[in-house]
Parts: sequence; structure tokens; C-alpha cells
Amino acid sequence: MKINLITVLLLVGVPLIVSGPSALAHTDVSAEQALNLIDSTHDLIIVDVRELSEYCDAKGHIPGALNYPFNSGVFQVRYGELPTDGPVLVVCGSGGRSNRAADFLDSEGFSMVYDMLGGMRVWTWETEPCDDPDSKYGGGTGEPNDPYQIATAEDLMLLGESPDDYDKHFILTADIDLGPNLPGGQVFDRAVMAPDTNDVEPDFQGISFTGVFDGNGHMISNLQIQGSGYIGLFGQLGSGAEISNLGLEAVDVNGIDDYVGGLVGRNVSGSVSNCYSTGAVSGDWCVGGLVGYNIGSIIASYSTVMVIGEEYVGGLVGWNGLSLVTPPDAPGTILNCYSTGTVSGNILTGGLVGYNDAGDVSGSFWDIQMSGQAESSGGTGKTTAEIQTASTFLDAGWDFMDETENGTEDIWSICEGTNYPRFVWQIAAGDFVCPDGITIDDFSFFLEFWLDNNCDLSNDYCQGTDLDQSGTVDVNDLEILLENWSVHD
Repeated sequence: MKINLITVLLLVGVPLIVSGPSALAHTDVSAEQALNLIDSTHDLIIVDVRELSEYCDAKGHIPGALNYPFNSGVFQVRYGELPTDGPVLVVCGSGGRSNRAADFLDSEGFSMVYDMLGGMRVWTWETEPCDDPDSKYGGGTGEPNDPYQIATAEDLMLLGESPDDYDKHFILTADIDLGPNLPGGQVFDRAVMAPDTNDVEPDFQGISFTGVFDGNGHMISNLQIQGSGYIGLFGQLGSGAEISNLGLEAVDVNGIDDYVGGLVGRNVSGSVSNCYSTGAVSGDWCVGGLVGYNIGSIIASYSTVMVIGEEYVGGLVGWNGLSLVTPPDAPGTILNCYSTGTVSGNILTGGLVGYNDAGDVSGSFWDIQMSGQAESSGGTGKTTAEIQTASTFLDAGWDFMDETENGTEDIWSICEGTNYPRFVWQIAAGDFVCPDGITIDDFSFFLEFWLDNNCDLSNDYCQGTDLDQSGTVDVNDLEILLENWSVHD
């Protein structure tokens, strides 16, 4: 929903105060003034806060500019590398992100910050391309301290086509829509990454993914697959694989064979954590909303997927436990997970797990009413009301916001009676009152702190309403809130 900022302010009677540059610690400069700064200030550091794909586009960037993307969080992690008392010029595409970045530096005590108004859109002087125009993906080297950056559908598909990189480190830097109706989109006929390359042979004939894929709190949406077996976003995970902090929205995965899941077809000694899936999945044997077959670990994850299969069919996992090889690998583990989607199958079908062969399933639940399944080969069945209640999970040791007994990582949040647990990183900026999407209640809460200029860590930046952490709840914060308006499950 697009909402005009001035209209909202006037309708609710909020005093509209337009402050000049002198009201902020940083200094606004035109593009021409920025050029003069660059020519006259020998120790000036230029920070381009655009995403890497923009920084490296055909127009390029100001020579010598560092690239600390703001929207994907790199800036907030690396700002400490900049001198707090030295001159810093911040630039972006059109001026919005650089202003927020400059405000952030103000709040961190930086004393000489300049924000270039209008951004690179109005810069008409010298630019330079990226140092390595042939670099793979969106940047990075694939090493643990410099993972390959996946920013677009093209990057993701390139990864799928590069099995030599399946043991490397990756990080998602933006949400990706794989909708087949988008330019370059397609309906896949096998897994996007680590697919089975031979549908005729009974066993997996591809190369397993054994690297690290950090979703970084982003989501991949509208994945469609019409294939055989070993299908999902990943066909097969091998030993050492780690998939984390990733959401899959509106998947439509259909297989006519075995090992079918929304995220992973077959997990062999890999790790899946802090991941979720929504949509629909269907297959024959070992079919699950998140993972079809698991002899690895699945921790703090969930699925709301509708699952249809023949045998070993589960809302989260189709088969969990010992492998079918001799001697068997270590048994599969499912810890602190849940599922809510409808589950349909003919043999060994369960709300959470279709079949658990000596695996470990603990602290995990499924919705009996929504799934249509009163039984499961692992986990505990709950009514919809029970599974939308925090105590169900707190009693099982889940780490929620605003409690420390079960941990301090603040993995989960819940709006009781309204929805199921969600990851804290799924909550949109501005969703203050209850993690159920931004509503008028959140807006009313925000207005209670309007123009409060005493926001800091001691009061959690005015209970979170100082969204850019500048010290004051102002127009910049309202813009951020309105950008996320009507964000729902």
C-alpha cells in the first residue's frame, strides 16, 4: 500500500516540522559541493551505500568509494571501520539511503559526515567500474569471511549451474522472486541447486551441496518445480552443508518420484536452521513441507506448506531417522520445529513427520486441526489455539523475545491467538504492537512518541519507534514505517 506521507501527517493532526540541515549533525551537500570536497580534502572517505549490483552497474561509482550497502545491513556492520573524527562522504542512488546512513553515523558520534543530495542520479563527473567486472555472482570470494553474494535470480541460477562452487560460502543480500512469469523466469524441471542429473538411475546422480548458504533473513518466493525426484530449492545436502536464516514463500513443488521438499529434497548429514516454507508440495515417497528426507539436523524451523504424497508424508519432514544404506549414517534430528499445513497421504503419513526411524524429534509440534492429521511419527499434536499460545513453546525450551530463561538469541516471536510463532527477522520495521503486520494500532503506538528527542539504548530507542536510531522520532522514521505498511504473513 502506498501512502502519501504529508497526507497521513495532516489527517492525524501530527505537527509537521521541516528542519534545515543545521538541525542535524551531518552536512547536506550538492553533487558539485561533493566534487569540491573530493578535490580539496585529502583524507576524505567516500562510502557508497547502494547495493553491490548498483555500485557495479554500467554507470559505475565515484573513484575510490567504498561499498557498504545499507539496505542489506553491510553498512551497519562495517561502519566501525570508518574514522569517527574524519571526513566521511555518504552517497547512494538518489539520496534516501545516504540520508539514513548519515543519520546513523550521527547517532554513533561521527563528527564530520557529509550527505550528497540527489545521489549518483545527479553525479555527472568521473566514475569507475568495479575492480573485477568478471567477478562471480554479486560479489565476494566464497570464503567464510567473504561469502559469495547472491542478490538476484540470475545469481541464484548461476549458483545452480556451478557445481564446483557447491562447497563454498554464500549469503543472500536481497529477497528474490523466482516467479516464472517474470523476465527470465521459468518453471524448473529439477532442483535449483544440487539437482539429480539423471532421472533414470534410482540413486542420486548429481553433486551434493556441502557449502554454507546464509539466507540473511531474506526470502525466495514463487519457486515452481515440475520434476521427478530429489527436488526442492536444494536437491541434496551433503555432510558439512549449512542452510540458515532463509524463508521460502509460495513454493509450488511437484514431483512424480521420491525425496520432495519445499527447501530440500534429501538431507544427508547437512544442517537446516532458522528456515521456513509456505506454499504447496507434492510427490510420491518421502515428501515433506520443508525437507523430504532427513538424516541430518533441522533446528528452529517451520512449514505451513500443504503436502500431498503417497508414502512417508509429513507436514515438515517425510522421513526422519536412519539412512537406508548399510551401515547407516547418524540418525536425523528435529529440534524446536513446527508445521501447520494440510497433509494428505496413503501410507505412513503424519502431521509433522511421516515416518521416524530411530531419529530424535524433540520440542516440536504440529497443528492437528489445520493438518487434518491426529497422528505423527514424531512431535506433539496441538490444537490451533494451543499452537498459537506462547507457553506451548516456552515450556519446550524455545528462545523467544522478552525472555531469557530459554536463551538470549531472541529467535522467535508470537502474536498469541492471531498467528503462529515467527522468526524475529520476519517482523517488519514498524510492527511494534504485535508481529502480525503493520496496522493502525502500530501507527497509533508510533504517534505516542512523535518528536521525542531522547531516544537511546536505555529506552530501546523510544521502544523501537526511532527506527533509524537517530535519537529523535521524526519524519525519517515515519517514512520507514510507511514503506513497510500492510506487511502481513
